[in-house]
Amino acid sequence: MAEAVSEHRIELAWQRQGVFSHEGFERQHQIRFNDELVVAAGGAGNAYGSDPEQMLAAAMASCHMMTFLALASKKRLQVLSYEDEAVAELEQRDDGKFRVGRIRLSPKAVFEGEAPDAEALQKMHAKAHDHCFIANSVSCDVAITPR
Repeated sequence: MAEAVSEHRIELAWQRQGVFSHEGFERQHQIRFNDELVVAAGGAGNAYGSDPEQMLAAAMASCHMMTFLALASKKRLQVLSYEDEAVAELEQRDDGKFRVGRIRLSPKAVFEGEAPDAEALQKMHAKAHDHCFIANSVSCDVAITPR
């Protein structure tokens, strides 16, 4: 096993509310990322806060963006803005278990001055994906379709 280069901690807290049984239980919980950021979370498809599948999509999109921006800065490109619409697709495996089988990223980078052409942009996104820590940590497919 490789030696850890760094650690990234969160604190998660859940408290029973109402009945806890095999028929159902409250899924609301809190995730503390640091002293100033607490995120409301819940189960898949909840109306309370982020679900784990959304957080995986967010982690992938954020890591891809940070890697893309690092590559752009090394190329001396001036990025004005970057946005993405990420989707995690849940699927059922042949053995009946569920998994995130694909994450779809739809990044849009706006440049000041000279912008890379479509082919160069695609190559930058491919390299960003290749070097993204989160992409290198998951087994699901990742589809990147720049806008």
